[in-house]
Amino acid sequence: MCTVPLVAFGLGTWQVQRLRWKLALLDDVNDRMHRRPIALPLRVTQDEINQNEYRRVIVHGVFDHSKEMLVGPRSLEGEPGYIVVTPLVREDGSRILISRGWIRRDLKDPKTRPQSQPADPLTVIAFVRRATAKNRFMPEPSPEKNEWFSIDLDIMSKYADTQPVLLDVIQPDSVTTSIQSAKNGLPIGVPFQVDIRNNHLQYLITWYTLAAITSGMLFYTLRKPESATAKIRRLRSKAGRFS
Repeated sequence: MCTVPLVAFGLGTWQVQRLRWKLALLDDVNDRMHRRPIALPLRVTQDEINQNEYRRVIVHGVFDHSKEMLVGPRSLEGEPGYIVVTPLVREDGSRILISRGWIRRDLKDPKTRPQSQPADPLTVIAFVRRATAKNRFMPEPSPEKNEWFSIDLDIMSKYADTQPVLLDVIQPDSVTTSIQSAKNGLPIGVPFQVDIRNNHLQYLITWYTLAAITSGMLFYTLRKPESATAKIRRLRSKAGRFS
């Protein structure tokens, strides 16, 4: 009982430190997102990916639709669908992966969305993203069947013969444009906003509240009034010493 307030207070203090770290991270990410887009090097190193995560970059090339991958199922506002990932062949022949965005489930067959299969060279503005940790509860992908339940950058880059680089296409600012894109079978990109969870304030409030409550309980336990029986025994013992 005595250790509970101390442990709770310690965890609350740790969450204060985590909150400061997360706020600094969010400020840094927000700053990167709003910088002017830069051209992505033709050969991308892991250090460049780490340094420029959430930075907008510009790439030019041609989509290789023969290696298109659908990741999912994934839902958007309650509607089932898939994330479209397509290799982009760049000017020098190097290849990277582009996460183009979400499509409805009924558009799984590329033949149902011809406008999403451009053959001409194009320019893409996208976010740099690091590979996410693999979810152990997700089934393993089946490259031979072109079935992908989550984004596994290592396996997907080998399947599509690309560099292990993944960019997220940014959703247009206009809601009307996004709606029209969805109607035409074009993937809906990621929104231009920070998508990093920050629950540390709730956690520190919880731990500090628990520390305060258990401290009060401990104080009450140690200071609770002496029972009548215990008081009589104490007085008798005290009187016995003077007899």
